[in-house]
Amino acid sequence: MSDRLQKLLNEYKETKRCLEMGIEWLPSNDFAKAKLEVVNMIIEDLEKIDA
Repeated sequence: MSDRLQKLLNEYKETKRCLEMGIEWLPSNDFAKAKLEVVNMIIEDLEKIDA
């Protein structure tokens, strides 16, 4: 995996962790849950590029 792709993947994983922490504090935040789903899809796609 290229350095740029790895850096992008790491940034999305960090974003995922932040959203997950926020959802713990505001469990009824549907907007954050929807964004988390999008971030998870992006992470999966980036990981597939490496495969």
